[in-house]
Amino acid sequence: MKRILAIGAFGSVLAAALPVAATAQEAGDTLRVCASTRDAPFSDRQLDGFENQIARIIADEAGLALDLVTVDKDAIFLVRDGIETGLCDVIVGVDAGDERLLTTEPYYKSGYAYVSRQDRGFDGSRWQDIDREGLTTFAYRYYGPAETILKYTGRYEYNLIYQASLIDFEDRRNRYTQVPAKRVVDEVAAGTADIGILFAPEAARYVRDSRTPLTMTLISNDIERSDGEIIPLQYAQSVGVSKDHPELLAVIEAALKSGRDRIKAVLDAEGIPTVPLS
Repeated sequence: MKRILAIGAFGSVLAAALPVAATAQEAGDTLRVCASTRDAPFSDRQLDGFENQIARIIADEAGLALDLVTVDKDAIFLVRDGIETGLCDVIVGVDAGDERLLTTEPYYKSGYAYVSRQDRGFDGSRWQDIDREGLTTFAYRYYGPAETILKYTGRYEYNLIYQASLIDFEDRRNRYTQVPAKRVVDEVAAGTADIGILFAPEAARYVRDSRTPLTMTLISNDIERSDGEIIPLQYAQSVGVSKDHPELLAVIEAALKSGRDRIKAVLDAEGIPTVPLS
């Protein structure tokens, strides 16, 4: 699951119930977008993350001034400490159908991926493919399906000490502790980790810029847990809007449509692999 969202079944059909003729004037003169200072490459303290760039495109296409309201916390807190406090009204890059927000139609879809050194020749594309001889050490970010993949392939316990070293053995009890995406990719590039497992948009910039040639491959199949629950490994990304400002939804929908090519150029420049939305 993406870093911001707890997935729900709520769809983006609310967009259809809003007046299509909503205008920038009805939305106000300024688009207030939550921006984490701790969520590179999506958003960072310098506000040059790729979602910061997409926010600028949306505001420009909508004819609104942009206010990137910084929240000095990890992105998982943007809804609680940004939207729910009234500090800002919009979050760029949430999983489609986030029940805490009104969500636009998705503007791209990507998924979890393997990152490996090109000279390793790893060609796996299914989550079961890490269960191979010679693969022993895996780097990942916490709170995602990578842990489930490792558990289901019998690699989790063996990898625990190495994974803990990525957060300098910090105690995770009662606190949110995360491994930076760049650290995961750097571990693979250095050969310390055999494989990195993380959400492709988190990794793309660092794979692109690595001096060591790396390969990133989207994982093609979902996980079926032992209790029958499906854990998807690909996620459609939307813009989330505060339920207190439903008038913004149609405005942003129109901006996403008119700015589609500009947004695609940002994603392509970032090196993010995408899959069809349908």
